[in-house]
Amino acid sequence: MFENWMIIHLAYLITFVALAIRDVLFLRIVLSFANVLQVVYQFGFNNQPDIAFWNGLFLLINTIQVFKLIRERSPVKIPDEIEDIYRTKFSDMTQREFLYFWNLGQQKDVTDSQLMKEGDYQKSLFLILSGNAQVSRDSRVIATLHRPEFVGEISFITREPASADVYAKSKLYYIEWNQEELRRLKVSNSSFWTKLNQILGEDLARKIKHNSIIKTEETQKTESV
Repeated sequence: MFENWMIIHLAYLITFVALAIRDVLFLRIVLSFANVLQVVYQFGFNNQPDIAFWNGLFLLINTIQVFKLIRERSPVKIPDEIEDIYRTKFSDMTQREFLYFWNLGQQKDVTDSQLMKEGDYQKSLFLILSGNAQVSRDSRVIATLHRPEFVGEISFITREPASADVYAKSKLYYIEWNQEELRRLKVSNSSFWTKLNQILGEDLARKIKHNSIIKTEETQKTESV
């Protein structure tokens, strides 16, 4: 009898310890052990098949989630031609998350064409793969974008019209994502959505800082003249 009570108390102790675990995968594994002990005790010693059934169901769910999390965290091979993009822009994502995001986009190319028009609402988010894109405002070039820089991230974050014109100079290869399709991830994949917004926000902050430095240097040159 004493051994029987040890089983149930051990199950509750494991559940109690699980409350302090922050890593979701480890939490699921620990809870699975508690579920196993509950099933053994309730069905084998306590004659409570209903309670054993529910704990068996919890065990099944936890086991499925454990395998799912292991699969999500297992490394995948990123193609060599985009590995630099992952390292420089998307290192906050797992490799699997990055490939998931990448496969949502479509690779395209244009030649001497306008990619974005100032004042227009944008339907797409772009990332340059090769070539150059010029950003202009009031007929003045304010920046030149290269691989791997975003185009349209401001309008994606703010939902405001484009704040500048963007032109493809010569041949431009890029990958394009539908903004509304990406926004739906806020509900269907909230953790990924958070990472994506963080990446875009950091990219935007770098551009603002870079432009601010350029403006300061131009002002200093003007004053010195």
